[in-house]
Amino acid sequence: MIFSTVHRSKGMEYDTVQLVNDFLSEGKIKKLMDDNGARALNATKLNEEINLLYVAVTRTKNSIHIPEALLPDGFPGSAQIHVVKAMDAEEQDRTQTTGSVHKEERKADTKEKAYSVDEVRTRHSGAYKPWTPELDEELTVMYCEGITTKDMAKHFGRTKGAILSRIKKLELEELYG
Repeated sequence: MIFSTVHRSKGMEYDTVQLVNDFLSEGKIKKLMDDNGARALNATKLNEEINLLYVAVTRTKNSIHIPEALLPDGFPGSAQIHVVKAMDAEEQDRTQTTGSVHKEERKADTKEKAYSVDEVRTRHSGAYKPWTPELDEELTVMYCEGITTKDMAKHFGRTKGAILSRIKKLELEELYG
């Protein structure tokens, strides 16, 4: 999944595109005209916004997921156009309330580590132990012999991630390919 701004997606094409509801829509234009009058609208800015929406919509090769508010009145349906219904105010309140509760739970959870060194060492005996020059030499030899990362992890009692990090730190890929 690729998240991108419209500006960065110019010239690109994707199988499926999903738009968010932050573009200028027909409803927003009507509201601006009602509130400010037609003369107060900046035509240049309005054209820029319309062109951005055009670029966003034309990035798809197969299908697009577009918020209902961005479709003009009377727009015909299509198998490639998937209309995303807008949430009503009650649904938004529920989502925001639930989201803030989860954030508070995550904040409370982050005060403690999800694991302890002892717990990790029950599965990987060498976890968090310092690397010595002898261990680095042994790892280098095993790397050159083509031993798999999984087997090196078992041998050293460490995770595959720890082995890959050490290989990167020692620059074994650059030195020995």
